[in-house]
Amino acid sequence: MSPTMMATLENFVINQAKISEQVYEYLRSAIMTGRFAPGERLDLEELVEQLKVSKMPIKEAVGRLASEGLLDIQGRRGTYVSRVDARDLAETFAVRRALELLAGELAVEHVTPEAIARMNDLIAKMEKSAAARNVNEHLERNFEFHELILELSHNRKLMEIYRQLRASIHIAGVHFRSENWLARVEQEQREHRAIVRALEKRDHQAVVRAISNHLKRAKESLVADVQGS
Repeated sequence: MSPTMMATLENFVINQAKISEQVYEYLRSAIMTGRFAPGERLDLEELVEQLKVSKMPIKEAVGRLASEGLLDIQGRRGTYVSRVDARDLAETFAVRRALELLAGELAVEHVTPEAIARMNDLIAKMEKSAAARNVNEHLERNFEFHELILELSHNRKLMEIYRQLRASIHIAGVHFRSENWLARVEQEQREHRAIVRALEKRDHQAVVRAISNHLKRAKESLVADVQGS
């Protein structure tokens, strides 16, 4: 094979990879924002027509989403958006809590005035999104707040594992959050401010206590919403 032909082939593979990534981002966004609901069947042939791509990028994106737990491939029955199970959600929160408590202890050693300012800014943005009744925006800012704690831990593996837990909690928040979620925002914000104060004081025990109390309450609220749906 000539060098020219090899270069052409390499370019084609790269382009296909980009298409697969775009399809992945599109489908993931549709799941995370609620356009595709838990239990909904995805028509892959329809997606091929809709997105005007070949089957391969669709299959690659679907496989990737299935490995992340967002899609459930059931052989000949088809591909479905994964359902949210109350027990699985509670167990996910338990793991998240353990990871975030460790991150909080580590973050005390690395917190900066800039990070504190960023956290306070995110708290303000959460309040604005709640006032606008924008669940997706509120959830995104909430996860940014918590991921900042993980980033301050300076532990890349901790961050990697933590991010794998985000999807199911986010989906549960979008689809099953009860109508009174706005009434819980005030309590949630008090808990966030307690975390910030503890980090600012570099108080290990206060950080652990504040994060633990916050995630325990958040788990109980969201699991109750799923069970009551």
